[in-house]
Amino acid sequence: MRHNIVVIGIILFLSVFANYITADAPNFVSGHGITVRSVSKVNNELYDVIVTSGEVRGEQKIRILVPRDYTTSGDNRRYPVLYLLHGGMGNAEDWTTRGGTAQFTLGNLPLITVMPNGDPFGWYTNWVNPGHAAPQNWRTFHNEKLIPWIDANLRTVARKEGRAIAGLSMGGFGAIRYAEVYPYLYNYAASFSGAVDLLDWRVQTVILGSETIDKKPLNGPFGTPFLPWTSSGWFAQNPITHASTLHGVSVALYTGNQGVVEASMRDVNARMHNMLNSLNIPHHYNDYGNGKSIGHGCPGRHEFSCWNAALIDVAPRMMAVLEQQY
Repeated sequence: MRHNIVVIGIILFLSVFANYITADAPNFVSGHGITVRSVSKVNNELYDVIVTSGEVRGEQKIRILVPRDYTTSGDNRRYPVLYLLHGGMGNAEDWTTRGGTAQFTLGNLPLITVMPNGDPFGWYTNWVNPGHAAPQNWRTFHNEKLIPWIDANLRTVARKEGRAIAGLSMGGFGAIRYAEVYPYLYNYAASFSGAVDLLDWRVQTVILGSETIDKKPLNGPFGTPFLPWTSSGWFAQNPITHASTLHGVSVALYTGNQGVVEASMRDVNARMHNMLNSLNIPHHYNDYGNGKSIGHGCPGRHEFSCWNAALIDVAPRMMAVLEQQY
């Protein structure tokens, strides 16, 4: 009899303990213009959520990294969020399983990291001419649908002081441009080798070349380039043009200078750096050249070893200004 009572007690304890450790596990549901199609667990902290929205065509993967203590920290614990954007020809998996080491770098931090799909060549904008690919409203999808959906589904610090955004290459453009259009949403914005000057002919050539790969309209994201009287979209969405809106946002720019592509990114980031200086906007500018100064195997080229190194460098700077709630 005494043995049975002990066994029953152990079972009840394990049942209560199991409920405790799973009670706060993420439960992703539809809302805020986003419909959840499926949820899968990649590992203990990493989730893939497939969603649809009226703002962009087709199903979109949102990869979400939660802190290691998320399920056990209690209902009152809220975490800041980093929105981490991929580059051209990429997708939501890039920062964790396709060259990126975001989970290794950020996994021990009290931080939720959201890595949304932005289309291989979506350019983080609402397209001027989406044509047969409509709708292509990536800026609206990410900032006006995804953010409130994340805040509704996870225990976030749901305010500017609890939000950061960063990205590489095309995503570096997206991070800075999103922070310009929505400065009330983001407390920190970081660009790694970002295409932050749309009026640079080399950047325009890359964008035009990329749109032909997946057979979308050549002038889709920003309109027709080169000719001043047909280039309003390129001027209107140019990060340098709107740099003054970054007052009140902590900004970081990272670039190398090795290879043709990265040398071009170095030029455009130097211009953004100079513009921010002229506007008296404090920012962190890291021109790591051949990569030796930033380390971690970065050769200064347009590649993931350098973007991983930039993420390692920027993480403590970002965390220093993000709000935690206990």
